[in-house]
Amino acid sequence: MTYETFHNTTIGELLSVQAARFPNQTFLRLEDERWSYADVELQACSLAAGLRELGLQPGDRLAVTLPNVPAYIVTVFAAAKAGLILVPINIRRDKADMLARFAKTKPRALVTFSDAKQFDGVDHLEVAVEMRDQVPELEFIVSVSNSKSNKKKDVVAWEGLLKDTAALPPASTRPRDTAAIIHSLGSTGEPRGAALTHGGIVRNAAEMAERMNCTAQDIFLGAVPLSNTFGFTAVMLACAVAGAQLVCLPHYRPSDALRLVKETGVTILSGVPTMFALELNHKDFDPSACATLRTGIMAGAPCPPELVRRAREEMGFKLLIGYGLTEASPAITMTQLDDGPITATETVGIPMDGVEIKVIGANGETLANGEEGELCARGYNVMTKYWGDPEATAQVLDKDGWLHTGDLAVIDADGPVKIVGRKDEVIMRGGFKIYPGAVEMVLRSCPGVKDAAVVGAPDLIYGELTCACIVLQPGAKLSAREALEFAESRLPDYARPDRVLFFDALPRMADGAAQRDYLRERVRIHGHGWKFGKNIDTDAIIPARHCNTSDPRELAQHCMEDADADFVKKMKRGDIIVADSNFGCGSSREVAPLTIKAAGVSAVVAKSFARIFFRNAINIGLPILECPQAVDGIAEGDEIEVEPAAGVIRNLTTGEQYQAAPFPDFLRRIIDVGGLLAYAEERLAEKSF
Repeated sequence: MTYETFHNTTIGELLSVQAARFPNQTFLRLEDERWSYADVELQACSLAAGLRELGLQPGDRLAVTLPNVPAYIVTVFAAAKAGLILVPINIRRDKADMLARFAKTKPRALVTFSDAKQFDGVDHLEVAVEMRDQVPELEFIVSVSNSKSNKKKDVVAWEGLLKDTAALPPASTRPRDTAAIIHSLGSTGEPRGAALTHGGIVRNAAEMAERMNCTAQDIFLGAVPLSNTFGFTAVMLACAVAGAQLVCLPHYRPSDALRLVKETGVTILSGVPTMFALELNHKDFDPSACATLRTGIMAGAPCPPELVRRAREEMGFKLLIGYGLTEASPAITMTQLDDGPITATETVGIPMDGVEIKVIGANGETLANGEEGELCARGYNVMTKYWGDPEATAQVLDKDGWLHTGDLAVIDADGPVKIVGRKDEVIMRGGFKIYPGAVEMVLRSCPGVKDAAVVGAPDLIYGELTCACIVLQPGAKLSAREALEFAESRLPDYARPDRVLFFDALPRMADGAAQRDYLRERVRIHGHGWKFGKNIDTDAIIPARHCNTSDPRELAQHCMEDADADFVKKMKRGDIIVADSNFGCGSSREVAPLTIKAAGVSAVVAKSFARIFFRNAINIGLPILECPQAVDGIAEGDEIEVEPAAGVIRNLTTGEQYQAAPFPDFLRRIIDVGGLLAYAEERLAEKSF
């Protein structure tokens, strides 16, 4: 029997075939307990019959929020055999996250558990019971945990569904039917449920198992959450395709992962980059304990070449790199066991068999190999739709079946793919494209840096400035200058950060991605304060002798020249002018605010402004805020952060916070788009549309 056996089948049939081939082979292991393929097949059939007897019908959605335990895997196969559509939910999702995922999927039943002690004090069963009234379609809550209070809460015992059930009614599930709705996050963080077919998921698992040359002698470690497509397909189902053994790890800790690798003889170790970094840097890491490792997949996030090389060398195995999306079941490309060192560590490999890829330009035209553009994929593995969301589906899935990934890539002449960044995250600085991921990898390798994210801040001259948001390791001491020097020695000059800002923690979405919109807002107006006195007139801002040009670059060279001749030499782009009363008085020189903005000043805070200057500043999108208390409380050189929408001015040096008048929505939009003219054009375009 070959991998092709599983190129057109269902998840339920996969288990039945393997139970017939390897009835006594261990499939699942949790510490000292073991379940053979025959055991899992028997339980899955019994549970499927129990779920149908409960009243669930083919096509109904069955939500599951369980850790990586055997009951989860049994439930997956049972749902497939009963013709139910699985809706896996990560156990780290809170009540609001779950409700958002249930809004469109409308599950009739939820399988969950209760173990608050092991899972950060969260009782998932209690959460399920609490939200029951908010999900009208949710008729049944099934608990895998034995509890005397289950009956009081009208909860069905999972074990009870395995006993005294009738024969399983035929579900006649086909490979093209939806097997699971697995959620990814849109660009604004909203969950979108990718509808994935039986045939697509199982074949993708078979392709990955073949790429790793898996056999029944392999032992997989189930460390990646089985609720996402990486764990679901590349670990759980790839293991089943091979007839191999899956060692379950319910709660990931690097120490437990290393222990299980050693104790159980794991041969296939897969994970996201962070997991490998935690394991390699753990105090108990011992290369000799990894002697049984053969291969595995690093995926789920950008894979730093240095980390891939280190894992391959120190763990002593042929780690592969995978690239994919939830919407693609997930694998689109993957490296191979016999790849050379460059391809194996610096690319995401070649397409999976049966998957087409192409790179397109801004107008949708197909680009030649070697040219950079958006990567698109088409094949058996691509989702059929976002469940209940045709508009979101149309945004990523075109009429010819191409999935637009949103990732920028280059396909090398000899086939391997290089992912260079996200289309919506590219920073355009002075005509150069800067990919945040590449800069972030460098910053994270800097001693003392725990985490980093890079975003762009608007700039009149360069288009955008590159801002590095850094979180330091506990106790680490690293200045902005030291971080910049580290980056400067490792990056091209155009990609070096312009500014470094330190954060206690980076805001992240539920999938781990940095909340870049929030960070852009935070860094947009963030810099050191420069103090000026009363009645700074427009002639001091830009002397008349320099007003014979409208070129912003030339004007910027003379900003504040008659108030402080050295201002342009001292300040850095992003800094803030802090002035006394009547700032911008004198003649109605329209180039005055333009000069300030062109010099890189991100905002002006004053006790009061001349009315004509205020108008001219708003016209060109220069943020200005009146706040006497802030002016009195800020000393020259203090680090300042401004949020115009909230009217908040923070002195990060002293810890003081001041309140100015918040910008109304239309004023904030004028600032965001760069001025009144751009705002008017935007509104006219909206009306004509």
